[in-house]
Amino acid sequence: MSASYVQSKFLIILVLVLHVSLLMYNIVIHSPTNGEIPALSSGVYHLSTGRFDLFRVNPPLVRCIAATPVLMMHPKTDWSHHKDIVIGRDEFPVGIQFTEINGKNSFFYFTLARIACIPFSLLGIWVCYRWGNEIYGYPAGMMSLILWCFSPTVLGHAATIGPDLPSAACGLFSCYCFWNWLKKPTWNQAFFTGIALGLAELTKATWIILFPIWFVIALIWFIKLNVKKVLLHFVKLISIFILALLCINLVYGFERFGTRLGEFRFISRTLGGKTTHETVSGNIFQGTGLHNFPVPLPANYVVGIDIQKSDFEFKSDNYLNGTWQYGGWWYYYVFALLIKEPVGTLFLFFLAVFVTIKGRLEKWKDEIVLLLPVICVFILVSSQTGMNHHYRYIIPVLPFLFIWIGKVAQYYLKTVILLLLLVIVSSLINYPHSLSYFNEFIGGPKNGPKYLLGSNVDWGQDILLLKKWCDKHPEAKPFYLKSASYFDPAVAGIDYQNLSTNAPQPGWYALSVNYIYGRSQQYRYFLNYEPVDKIGYSIYVYHITPEEANRVRREMGLSEIDEQPSATADNPKTPSPIGDRYHENQNHNSPSLHAH
Repeated sequence: MSASYVQSKFLIILVLVLHVSLLMYNIVIHSPTNGEIPALSSGVYHLSTGRFDLFRVNPPLVRCIAATPVLMMHPKTDWSHHKDIVIGRDEFPVGIQFTEINGKNSFFYFTLARIACIPFSLLGIWVCYRWGNEIYGYPAGMMSLILWCFSPTVLGHAATIGPDLPSAACGLFSCYCFWNWLKKPTWNQAFFTGIALGLAELTKATWIILFPIWFVIALIWFIKLNVKKVLLHFVKLISIFILALLCINLVYGFERFGTRLGEFRFISRTLGGKTTHETVSGNIFQGTGLHNFPVPLPANYVVGIDIQKSDFEFKSDNYLNGTWQYGGWWYYYVFALLIKEPVGTLFLFFLAVFVTIKGRLEKWKDEIVLLLPVICVFILVSSQTGMNHHYRYIIPVLPFLFIWIGKVAQYYLKTVILLLLLVIVSSLINYPHSLSYFNEFIGGPKNGPKYLLGSNVDWGQDILLLKKWCDKHPEAKPFYLKSASYFDPAVAGIDYQNLSTNAPQPGWYALSVNYIYGRSQQYRYFLNYEPVDKIGYSIYVYHITPEEANRVRREMGLSEIDEQPSATADNPKTPSPIGDRYHENQNHNSPSLHAH
């Protein structure tokens, strides 16, 4: 065994251990995000009842895996908030109720659930290294592995039970299996590829686009073969698709498998025609030749796609680069990628583009398998301009890009090493606040809210850190809080009063940046003060004295105050009902809904 081989294995193990350690710390210190709150309770619901009519907008694989160790702890459950109707998102009030009836135990449950999802990140690491190594060589494989392990986006989302990171890993794995099948189209490899595709489809419905993508790629790969071989390979490809559909239906228990297309009741305009969020009455296939077509998918899988499409069609208030507008921007995700990924990663990407333009196309067939899913996913999400809230929607394309840009390691190894060090340093400097990461192009995370809001900055992840801050500052009384978290911060033990004043008042305040920069500008006056502290990069803490309150009140044209009013907040002992808190966090101040 050569020394170089031992060194390479040691380096891989070292990076893996460091990655898992970083994930574990993130898992422990951060509170449940707004996407995790409905996910965990829905997973418990699926496993407890065998039903999939909750959180239909996403397939259930990830949340069922997350909920498995939690169910062993026998958590308290209450499904009374679930009405089983297509309109509405019952998973949110159900999730809030689950968190609050379990109290502080819920944080332990979320920790268990997050740990159960770490293997998804390990799968992504393995495929990044193997695929990069097999196409471009060992340096490229190591480069792709390091980009995954130290990506702030990966570190942030791999420490949650959201579907975005598992979707990226499983989608990548399925395409890797497909690539191996293209090179050696045997029945055995077709079997493994079908299973892998089914798993990808069970993480996020976005990957439904792999069916036509793979068909096109197979045409490109096999076009020069004789007709007999082409037909045989496409029989195997159809078998892959059938096996993937079988996997999906097995997980759902063949729930209403084969339902006729015309029998569905759709709420999206695309599938339902002239329907709205208030009226479920449409199906564009009724009375057509496709009315009696038996859909080879579980009914709730189909309904989930329709609900997600409806959410994207329903134009909402969106925020980008300091501007609010009704509806979004076609370039939202391009802009977000340029400020949410490390500068080193971006330079490596542009270097890969340069290498490709120079004519390095000797592996063009392999690169089609890598790049066509990236292009199609990017076009798909960018076309949905009704709702631009979440950069995480393009996480599934990142590992494909990590592998593709590994090609530059063959030509500019020293430059690659320097840029990788830049990626690692930039990521770790801002760790553990990876969800709020922004790169140096805009001055880092401190300037992030000037460009993006919602889950890109504050997804409710810093409530436990706020609790630690409160414990260290008992003098901060009374303490007024405006949180973007869906669950009541009192569950974490924070003694607070709900902020309701629209004008400067003396006191201690903690506000989510989603509210400070919110469209209503109700709390924009806090920008006139310097925070005394920041909880991560998502919550700003202020201590406003009477003098400072009057200074800003004069600038706002308001009358001065002599002393702190007796009531600037709601009663801390009577938090608003679950439904009220959920709907409040959907308003223009906190664009953090749609945890698809």
